[in-house]
Amino acid sequence: MAKDLIETVQRTMGSHVVMFVGHESGEGQIKLAVFESAPGDGKKVFTESSQSSKDWVLTAESILTDYLLEEDSAEKQEVEISLDEDGNPEVPTWGGQKLKVQQSLARAVFQAAYAKFIKMPEAKVPWGLLIKSPMEYLDSESIPEGFTMKDPSKWTKADLGLLWDHC
Repeated sequence: MAKDLIETVQRTMGSHVVMFVGHESGEGQIKLAVFESAPGDGKKVFTESSQSSKDWVLTAESILTDYLLEEDSAEKQEVEISLDEDGNPEVPTWGGQKLKVQQSLARAVFQAAYAKFIKMPEAKVPWGLLIKSPMEYLDSESIPEGFTMKDPSKWTKADLGLLWDHC
């Protein structure tokens, strides 16, 4: 699929494309691949054309690996939510945070609000029920227009922006 995309971009736009692809292959291992469009003039591909290009590829692979591992650790990062004097969760600053951290912050705000509402500090948000029938559990004014309730791990930055701007 990546090769098809690269060939299409080169054919239709005349652009030379280098694409780094990485994914977790299980047990915390990261698999990387580099895809590149073939130069039309018979020269070597960019990533093999010089020692500095080869070094650039190694550096980029290292950066991508670090990024993927950092995202993984951010997902497991514990976040803390401050409560006001009445025990209500305070909306934390979320700008500049990675998506997984933003999702964790939003989950923690919902958790703190739910625990306060039912007066049980250890209670967990019933996400399945909340997703299925959000208006049974939430005031219609507490959810922004156009927002779809789903598990926080599925929220995009756009979803979180709607939610945070509504607070």
